[in-house]
Amino acid sequence: MKFPIGAGDITLTLLQLSIANAISIPPPTGPYQVGVVKHTIEHLNTHDPLAPNNVSTAFLATIFYPTLQKPKGTPLPYLNPETAAFFEQSWNYTSGLLASITSTVQPDAPFLEGDVGVSPYPTILFGPGGGGPPVEGNTILLSELASYGYTVIGLDHPFEQPFIRYPNGTGVDGVYIDYDLDLIIAIYKTRLVDNAAFLKSFFKFVHEIRAPINTTHIGSLGYSLGGAAALGSMYYDRRLISGLNLDGTVYNRLNSTYSDEKKPVLFLGNEYHNTDSTVHDPTWDVFLSSQTGYVRELSINGTTHHDFCDDTFWKTIEDSDPSTGPIDGNRQVRILNTFVKAFFDLTLLGKSSTILDNPSAD
Repeated sequence: MKFPIGAGDITLTLLQLSIANAISIPPPTGPYQVGVVKHTIEHLNTHDPLAPNNVSTAFLATIFYPTLQKPKGTPLPYLNPETAAFFEQSWNYTSGLLASITSTVQPDAPFLEGDVGVSPYPTILFGPGGGGPPVEGNTILLSELASYGYTVIGLDHPFEQPFIRYPNGTGVDGVYIDYDLDLIIAIYKTRLVDNAAFLKSFFKFVHEIRAPINTTHIGSLGYSLGGAAALGSMYYDRRLISGLNLDGTVYNRLNSTYSDEKKPVLFLGNEYHNTDSTVHDPTWDVFLSSQTGYVRELSINGTTHHDFCDDTFWKTIEDSDPSTGPIDGNRQVRILNTFVKAFFDLTLLGKSSTILDNPSAD
């Protein structure tokens, strides 16, 4: 017997096929599952170079953290649709591709049990690239760290990122940024202000959300402009124990002979972003030559600047962004995860690793 097929049946079938064929970002490899939660951080800034009338009143904190809860149901898209649409257009991906990528990271999953403000695992403060991708576009690395116990807190500034959505549902579109040096430095200074404001209220914030988050031992991490701000903030807060710059040019004090952090630092750059390259960044020479503490500089063959965020994985689905390098994106994900974790394991937990000392084929 034959049965007629209605339009509703076709729609349902297409939806089921879409779910079945959805591509997920690489799952974290650590012993914990990963949760994510977002919070609005109220902060008045009357010198914001990108905000209307130069006044901003808040920024967004996204927290990745370990959880014992296992993912349930169908994995959900991990990017805001507005963020996905922006980078699909800007970086030459097919419309709807990035919006369809899912993740096993669980919104609002329960924290591990423990006393408020206390954890055997340190916290890592993260800053995304200038103009994006925002924190959510760095989920692969940040969730990997969280799966090993770290709490990772990423800060997004409104108007600078192409799009952010606050927990109450309010979306904020970014403004057009003409990247001249004066404006870049002004944005960099705003990042320092955000970091300082967050760290000033960090203890109170953790107790308000009643979470077992370490408030005294913190690593500082960032990509691109976020990497510069990660290092710049280390001068002003003793809780920031070590810093890692992912392929970012540095500014102001960092680009001077009085830039010595006297703290552990790692510069991890693309193939041509190192002090030995003929096409190198002179700010790295200035900063690295001034350090008296633990310092390492590593570069990854086959990479370009875009390979230090989730874009390196996106290109494995559709090789459309001409600004990524020839390295296999899944391999780059493994390299980033391994070296970033090794650095913070060493400097925050005291776990030694020879991987940071011996050059490899990468």
